[in-house]
Amino acid sequence: MEDSDARTVSDRFARARPARGSLVVAVALALASGCAGRFAGPRTLAGLGSVAVVAGSGLWSGGEGLERNGHAGGALVTTGFVGVATGLVAIVVAGGWMALSVSCNVDPDCAEEEQCREIPAPPGGVPYKQCMSR
Repeated sequence: MEDSDARTVSDRFARARPARGSLVVAVALALASGCAGRFAGPRTLAGLGSVAVVAGSGLWSGGEGLERNGHAGGALVTTGFVGVATGLVAIVVAGGWMALSVSCNVDPDCAEEEQCREIPAPPGGVPYKQCMSR
């Protein structure tokens, strides 16, 4: 019989730390980029929702894998499902928030200091819209 390396859970986590650290940095950078610029609130909410969906799907699949191997993974499945559902709701709410932010008050094609104005056309022509400073 061959002796395999004695590996403990703490050994696995010690080796996984660099990967987890870079994942944390990537998530932090993604959320920070959502906070910058126009419509930072809805973009940040959508970013948090996508993080919840990814984390929830990982928990969900991990729980399913444990259940297949005969272990108790029901709590992970339930937590993962709730995380995915919460993330999807956050993304939908962020989309609604974004739609309300740009409707009627601001033209999404123009910068905040500009206004969309209709340029009249000669008779028989089609008028067009152009961004102009206020």
